[in-house]
Amino acid sequence: MTELIKAEKKLLDVAVAKIKNKKIKDILFVQQSVLKAVDEFMYKRRITRILPLMMSPITDTLNHSVEECEISYNNQTFNVMKSMIFHKQMTMLNADIDSLYIVSPNIRLEMATRGDSRHLFEFTQVDFEFKEKTMEDILKFIEEIITAIFKFVKENCIPELTRLGVGTDHLNITGPFKKYTTDEMQAKYGDDFEAEASKAATEPFFLTNHKREFYDAEDLDNLGTYRNYDLIWPLGFGEGLSGGEREFKLDRILLRMRELATDENAFRYYIELAKQGEIFKTAGAGFGVERITRFITQQPEISDVTLFCRKPGEQYIF
Repeated sequence: MTELIKAEKKLLDVAVAKIKNKKIKDILFVQQSVLKAVDEFMYKRRITRILPLMMSPITDTLNHSVEECEISYNNQTFNVMKSMIFHKQMTMLNADIDSLYIVSPNIRLEMATRGDSRHLFEFTQVDFEFKEKTMEDILKFIEEIITAIFKFVKENCIPELTRLGVGTDHLNITGPFKKYTTDEMQAKYGDDFEAEASKAATEPFFLTNHKREFYDAEDLDNLGTYRNYDLIWPLGFGEGLSGGEREFKLDRILLRMRELATDENAFRYYIELAKQGEIFKTAGAGFGVERITRFITQQPEISDVTLFCRKPGEQYIF
């Protein structure tokens, strides 16, 4: 066996120390409790759970700096899953399914910088979608599920949170959460408004009206505004959830695709379904499991809540 060079030995030592870290079991139990609370919440409401996909010919367009990761298999090109937004919409073609959720692993090879405290290029999110619902409906649902998660954690994770030294005061949140537009926050805090507003907040709040992907619906009664939203964790923990109402009419989908220079050929089957009137009006969102765990356990780094971290800019051996 080749002797490890000094740099490799250091990487190995760091990886082993992370696995042996005394606090990680408590953090993982909190994370497990979050997922159990989600499952119980969805089960009681008979929201259909679908299993995740890891590859697809189409995935989230994510109109910001992301490296594509394509795989050729059986004479077809697949991309690793950035999110199952289109698969959520396709599932709604079933007349008997009007709501769904997924605990979905995602891979987004974002160009985040080294030292970023909250980005992972491989992460898991709780993703949900509802047929014939509006932004207001989903914001209420988000308030309800976040409140239920925090209540479950407070009831079941006292020993773990005590050992972690964080308590439960920051989880005494029931909503409704305050709502702000991105224009309001930018006027108040400047270009880095999300981070600055998060630092100033003591409770979660919603940010609305971002121009993002082609599937995010524009408000046709108020052109130039968008029916989408983020949930921002307080105390400097930043964005934890993103969602929106979806464009579903062919002319709107094509208009938004062309605004963003989206490859229409890649989405030709999706466009064909829109032509046939098979894309339904839906709304939904997804929140990061690691990010909510980090907020609940009040850890300084997203890497603190994962055994095998996937932060951009780092080197990994496992």
